[in-house]
Amino acid sequence: MDVSSKKFKCILHFKTFEDGVIFYDDMTYSFLLEFIGKRFNLDPNVMFNLSFNLPAIERDITNDDDVEFFIYCATNSITDEIPHLYIRPPKVKARIIPGPYVRKVNEDVSEDDHFMQGPWLHVIVYLHGEGVIESGCLGDMKKHCIKGKLELVVGVVKSCTPNSLGDMTVTLKDPTGTMGGTIHYKVFQDEKNGYTKSIKVGSVLILRNVSVWTPTPSQHYLNITIRNIVKVFDKDTEF
Repeated sequence: MDVSSKKFKCILHFKTFEDGVIFYDDMTYSFLLEFIGKRFNLDPNVMFNLSFNLPAIERDITNDDDVEFFIYCATNSITDEIPHLYIRPPKVKARIIPGPYVRKVNEDVSEDDHFMQGPWLHVIVYLHGEGVIESGCLGDMKKHCIKGKLELVVGVVKSCTPNSLGDMTVTLKDPTGTMGGTIHYKVFQDEKNGYTKSIKVGSVLILRNVSVWTPTPSQHYLNITIRNIVKVFDKDTEF
């Protein structure tokens, strides 16, 4: 390891064993495999599966990008949680296994590919850093809509179309479902906030205290104003 690299603690889990170790932030996937193989005397010809866990985040590790994400989460947690790394028998298919705020997504993801892209992964890390551990809400209004408001909405923009009044009609999607809504025209009047360019199909919005219009018991629409917007992650955000 490079002398300038930083170290962090981790707890390894293999069968019934737990082992505390120190890792460095410049390690690679091949190094991790070799380290674990030697640590537990594993057959080098058998491809075991790795995954790590922190509050609100659980993810398989299958390549260098996954290791980089693991290191980022482990070294940027404001809750000082120690990450847990699990070594398990081989699976038929590797997949991302997100925590409570992100649905399980198979490799054959079609339109749900949004939940494996840069903007959504940044949202996971951002919410984790804020200490937020919540499930999605758009698919369960009875549980999450209180007095006509949703406390937290995190959604991918599935569609967006400006209307004649200057507002934008949007459809948002989270791991539990989809919902239509309108973004007030004043959101786009101040070019300094960048929302005119950043709110588009594929971007991810974090919203607070959003009003919900319910014309019928089965119909719900979001009424999004400038005060509701916490953060916008552009569709081209890379992780």
